[in-house]
Amino acid sequence: MMSSGQGFKLSERLRMVADLAGTDISSLADVGCDHGWLGISLLLDGHAAHVIGMDLREGPLSHARENAFACGLESDRFETRLSDGLDRLAPGEADVIVMAGMGGVLMCGLLSRGIETARAAKRLVLSPQSHIEEVRAFLAAEGFVITDERMCRESGKYYTVMCVSPGGAAYTLKDEELFFGPVLIKKGEPLFLEYVRGMRDKARKRLSEIRKGSEKNSCKEEYFERILRGAEKVQKPAGLANTGSLTERKDGWHGQQL
Repeated sequence: MMSSGQGFKLSERLRMVADLAGTDISSLADVGCDHGWLGISLLLDGHAAHVIGMDLREGPLSHARENAFACGLESDRFETRLSDGLDRLAPGEADVIVMAGMGGVLMCGLLSRGIETARAAKRLVLSPQSHIEEVRAFLAAEGFVITDERMCRESGKYYTVMCVSPGGAAYTLKDEELFFGPVLIKKGEPLFLEYVRGMRDKARKRLSEIRKGSEKNSCKEEYFERILRGAEKVQKPAGLANTGSLTERKDGWHGQQL
């Protein structure tokens, strides 16, 4: 991974995260920062004045400090904290909070435990690896407004990045919005519609397997029925309800983990 003037380049997914984080950041907290490249890039590009790299393990934090130092960044601009989620971040300490590369269930748990800190931020940038519908449901229940959503495909896998802001009152999302994203649905971009077709086909396949199996699983059946209904609702306005299955690539079709 190497930068503009410093020899490293962010992945497409991290570039989307950086774009949604903004260019006027006073202090950014990167929860699960890994080797720190996101924060380092934002500092070097002048988009952030201060970054707090946070991780549950000392190993990644050590690498992040080494990388920051190699790029000429001192600890007063790029600091690291050993922290389980938002535990060591005080409310108002970061105006932007990033959580990327973790499962949706874990993300909901960390946000719930640090809800006051999350609510005190100007915006959150979230990219769950799985169970994205649970993250969207949590955000709606806690009154966070989804202001933007973007999607990319990297190494055969689709990634969604969301930008959300504390909004106040709780609200509800329809199933198609939970599984596919209210902003992404409105945008209707080709990559997103390809993803929806793939999820539709995957849901149909899983439902067929469940219904043919000797042991019935009503919870799983209902889950995939919700995905299928949601996908079909998204496709109808786009005129894609009767299109054929997504052509499988050589490396197979990969959606976000169900």
